[in-house]
Amino acid sequence: MDLDDLVRQGEALHQELGREHYLTGAGLKAEPEFQAIYRRYGALASEEAVELARSSGSLALYEWVAGLRAAQAAAPLEEKQLAWERETVVRAGERQVPYLSIPSELANSHNREFRLALDRNRATTVAAGLNPIRGERFQREYEAYAALGLSDYPAAISQLSGIDLERLAEEGERFLERTADLYAEVLEQVARKRVGVPISRLERADALWIFRARDYDSAFPGGGLLEAAEQQLSDLGLDLTRDGRIRIDTEERPGKQPRAFCVAARVPDEVYLVLRPRGGYQDYWTFWHELGHALHFASVDPDESFEARWLGDASVTEGFAMLFDHMVGDRGWLSRYVGLGKREIENLSFELGVYDLYGVRRYCAKLIYELSLHRKEGSDLPRRYADLLTEATLFRYFTEDYLVDVDPAFYAARYLRAWQFQATLSRLLVEQYDEDWYRNPEAAEFIVGLMRRGQALPADQLLLSVTGQNLSFDPVVERLETLLS
Repeated sequence: MDLDDLVRQGEALHQELGREHYLTGAGLKAEPEFQAIYRRYGALASEEAVELARSSGSLALYEWVAGLRAAQAAAPLEEKQLAWERETVVRAGERQVPYLSIPSELANSHNREFRLALDRNRATTVAAGLNPIRGERFQREYEAYAALGLSDYPAAISQLSGIDLERLAEEGERFLERTADLYAEVLEQVARKRVGVPISRLERADALWIFRARDYDSAFPGGGLLEAAEQQLSDLGLDLTRDGRIRIDTEERPGKQPRAFCVAARVPDEVYLVLRPRGGYQDYWTFWHELGHALHFASVDPDESFEARWLGDASVTEGFAMLFDHMVGDRGWLSRYVGLGKREIENLSFELGVYDLYGVRRYCAKLIYELSLHRKEGSDLPRRYADLLTEATLFRYFTEDYLVDVDPAFYAARYLRAWQFQATLSRLLVEQYDEDWYRNPEAAEFIVGLMRRGQALPADQLLLSVTGQNLSFDPVVERLETLLS
């Protein structure tokens, strides 16, 4: 095997994994075959491949091969988790709710007691059935990195990704301190309006209901989602499908994952955007988020390197996703594309700002917790998880979720960097193309120009090259304080 072989097989692997992810996540295939795919490309996780990647001078390649070894080791547990999620039902009162339908029930059921009972029973079910699977998965990932001489999992991810996780967590702690009073004040307003209880009585299940923004459903009809997207992209001088490269799946079907996703099978020529609609504003926000991903993948220059097209810092694609989902909370956007009145726009924009602040605070707490989890710090990690997430969000979290609410390889860090990237880039777009840049073809040309690079540069370097500024929470705080004042 030489470097060309490594790249060629890598392309083929990602294409198969992408299609498998789409088919199983969209509910079009019952039994995933990730293990079989990894076995077909077993050479990519060999010692020879590791040495090739390590000596190539490309940190992205080395991170990728190390991640492949971890993913290959975890694949049986990934399939086991998917099967568990697909087969499990949770009882609440007289009802049996499929596990995959729980988020929709929490967002849409008018009965708060039912929602709380359903989520409590979900947590109990998770503790018995899913946590053992998750725990074994993480152990296999630890062992895969340790076999490369990277025995400290957080240090390994920091080294391979180039992201200083400790520093980012410290910045997150300061963000939590800086925004604590503002968050408590604005969440109290929304909580009393949506559930009629003070923030001291909020539970995790309340979040989906509170931020569902159902009062505005008539402005966000399911049948109008694609029409609004087509109109806005047309204003930007872009085609919604990027000349057929983006395939959109919004159909309801059993087995479809509740969490929307975008996956590329060939970059830039075959990109899937999958959404399981729940109704209302959240569908639009989620769709525009995944649309940002899809446009990014479908806009990458096909002549870019394998690393730029497939690998690199996912903070970049998450940053573009957030650039698009934040459009849906912009007052001018709401007026133009969904036709809300001035007072409705002001109220909804405020609620969406609270939701955004909730999200950043939640992910700050997740990163802080995950560093403790993966270093096995403390004698009661479930309690640490519940305390950190409850304090950050002011919704009471369950100890049972301490392994479920964790993404591999500290992906929470990518989201946090994406918020920083989005806030700074959005400010630049306003300065250069005015507040309605989201319908300016010149702004689109600028954004697509950045997207064409794929992930050749990590988010911090890309932002610095464009704006001359470093990633920071300062623009995030400034935007939220302005919006929520």
